[in-house]
Amino acid sequence: SDWRIDLARDLFAAWSSGDPDAPEQFLHADAVLYDIVGGEHQGWPAIREFFARGVQVWPDLVLAPEQYWTSDDGVALSWVMSATVTEASAGRLGEANVGKKWRSEGMTWLRIVEGKVAREVDYHDSGAVARSLA
Repeated sequence: SDWRIDLARDLFAAWSSGDPDAPEQFLHADAVLYDIVGGEHQGWPAIREFFARGVQVWPDLVLAPEQYWTSDDGVALSWVMSATVTEASAGRLGEANVGKKWRSEGMTWLRIVEGKVAREVDYHDSGAVARSLA
């Protein structure tokens, strides 16, 4: 098993845990998370705040990795993100969708420095969630 893939798998399990503190152990304290939809978050406190807001809206959020590609300084991976529409997201996705599961595919690039993620860049389509419910 490749340690870079193991690190990515562990980080994505933490993102899927529902615990806003779980990813911290896999990230540099000054890590940067750039999400094409959610913007850039610099340092663990900002990343945690962004993630904690997401977990409040999507408590059963799952980010399931599918494929991995490694390089000397990191790993890229494709994934499927899914969660259940809650009352907190009904304003955006519609009351009729509460209780329904949505999904969105994406890709991530993780730059690894000294065994931890220094930069995470997430690419996904902001409209995929709503389209998956249609």
